[in-house]
Amino acid sequence: MPIYVYKAVDSQGKFVKGELEAASEVALTTDLAKKGYLPISISFKSKSRELPAGSAMRGSGATRGGIDNKALVIFTRQFATIIKAAIPILEGLRVLADQAEDPHLKTALTQVIRDVEGGSSLSSGLAKHPGIFSELYVNTVVAGESAGILDKVLLKLSDMLENDMETRSNISAALRYPIMVVIALVIAVVVLTVFVIPQFSKMYSDANAKLPLPTQIMVFTGYVLTHYWGLVIISLVGLFFGVRAIINTPAGRNFWDSQKFKIPVFGKLYTKMTMLRFASMLSVLYQAGLPVLKTLDIVGLTIGNVVLSREIDKIKHDVADGKGISGGILNSKLFPRLVGYMVSVGEKSGSLPLMLDSLCEFFDLEVRTMVKNLTTLIEPIMTAFLGLVVMGMALSIFLPMWNMIQIFKR
Repeated sequence: MPIYVYKAVDSQGKFVKGELEAASEVALTTDLAKKGYLPISISFKSKSRELPAGSAMRGSGATRGGIDNKALVIFTRQFATIIKAAIPILEGLRVLADQAEDPHLKTALTQVIRDVEGGSSLSSGLAKHPGIFSELYVNTVVAGESAGILDKVLLKLSDMLENDMETRSNISAALRYPIMVVIALVIAVVVLTVFVIPQFSKMYSDANAKLPLPTQIMVFTGYVLTHYWGLVIISLVGLFFGVRAIINTPAGRNFWDSQKFKIPVFGKLYTKMTMLRFASMLSVLYQAGLPVLKTLDIVGLTIGNVVLSREIDKIKHDVADGKGISGGILNSKLFPRLVGYMVSVGEKSGSLPLMLDSLCEFFDLEVRTMVKNLTTLIEPIMTAFLGLVVMGMALSIFLPMWNMIQIFKR
């Protein structure tokens, strides 16, 4: 059996750490609970290094094929219904694998069934297929296994996936027109720089006149696009993959996750979506009777943002020191004040689940409203951008004409 490294709090509030052999993370949590320990963090001990339990599950033979989001939502909802009906997990997985139409999902479920039959946990089997089951998905299943509420967590997960899919679809629809405008503008700029502006350059050369700066920039851009278009394409592709590679590093992920909250318009939308996920998962796990520290630990894993996960970790330590959840939330710059006030009222009145459900309803409505009005919200940004580009194009065209008139007058 694997060996796990754990950090926990005993019945007297003291921090303890150690190593323990267990069949799975869920079994380890149960063993620690019998000893009166409240787990704060659990890691899988490898021979080479210590890894988080979730990442240790990603072994060889992982399926990396893509899957349609709708198929994943349907599978998750059906699986939750099967578990709620007290049907054994293996039997339910076989039924869902047989009826799965997506080939990638069918292959992954077949392998998951083999892993579970071999003694692995469901979450560890899913974690071997990161191309289908994301880290958020796997960590959410771990939460359900740990709390014994897998059906409720899967239903909540399916709602989250469905909301994310609907939000992305609505955002795509809202951005369709602005994207078309930008594409048309780019085509216009390319045509001007390649075919129109060079004519002014020839006329100015014949008249021994100096080109204005905006026109010089356009001439240089046209020269690069005409003579080095292959290099431009390679550079753009390299830039795209380079940025992706940087974001996948710990430092890059930390930077990118911190910037998501600051992007104009979309930063507010991302914050509301993240708060909806936070309140939703916290509500489900808290109502399941899971200890607060373990609940916060799991929420930090499932939130999907490393910067916010660290903030939740700080809140967790405040709770371990005897402070409430609301204190850490109110001290954080990432959480809206409303979240802290609502949680504070819930803690003081003993109605935290009710307050969390109210937060879920509020942020769900806020996200839907903001997505619905997204086109209106980005109009000022689009107008300013288009104005700057059109002004630059006009200056590059009309300044040479004005200067030519002055030269001919002489």
